[in-house]
Amino acid sequence: MRSAARVGTTTPGGPRPCSTQAGSRRNADVCMSVQPHMRTLALRSVWKFLFVVAVAATLSGCGGQVISAGDVTVLVSERTGSGMSALGGGRLEVVGGCLGASGSIIVWPPGTEVVDEEPLTIQIPDKGTYALGDEVHVGGGYVLEHSSGAVEPGPYKVGGVMVPAQCAVHDIFLASGGR
Repeated sequence: MRSAARVGTTTPGGPRPCSTQAGSRRNADVCMSVQPHMRTLALRSVWKFLFVVAVAATLSGCGGQVISAGDVTVLVSERTGSGMSALGGGRLEVVGGCLGASGSIIVWPPGTEVVDEEPLTIQIPDKGTYALGDEVHVGGGYVLEHSSGAVEPGPYKVGGVMVPAQCAVHDIFLASGGR
C-alpha cells in the first residue's frame, strides 16, 4: 500500500511538496491549503531577516567612536537630533591622555576624524582642520564640571562613548554635532 508523502519530506528524486493517493480528495485539499501558508511563512522570514539587517546597518553608524592616535585618545560622539549651544574650546591640547582644549576634555562632534598623528591633527565637519596648539571653538555644553561639587570617579558614558577614568578627572565638554 502506498502512502502519501508529507509536506516537507524528501523522496528519491527530490522534495515533493504534496503527493496524493489516487482518489484521495481530502489529502489534495490539505495540500492546496498548506502550500500558500508555507510560502507566506517563508516570505515573512525573508522580510524579517532583511529588516534586521537594515536596522543593524543603520545603527552601526549611530554609536560614538574612541580613536587611538598614538598615546592620545580622541572621543567622537554619536549623532543625535539635538544638542547644547554654549561655545566651548580653546587651545587644542592633550588633557589626561584625551584630546581636549584649555584643560577640559572634549567629546568631539560626530564625523570628526584624525587626519594626522604627528602632530595630532583632527578634522571637524563644517569647522575645519586643527592641530595641537591651534585655537578651536565648538558649540555644545559641559556635561561634567568638577567645580559643581563632589563628583564620583569615572569612567563616564558621554555622547555614546566611554570617557576613560584618567580623562574623566577633568571637566567634560560635549560638542554638539550636525553637519
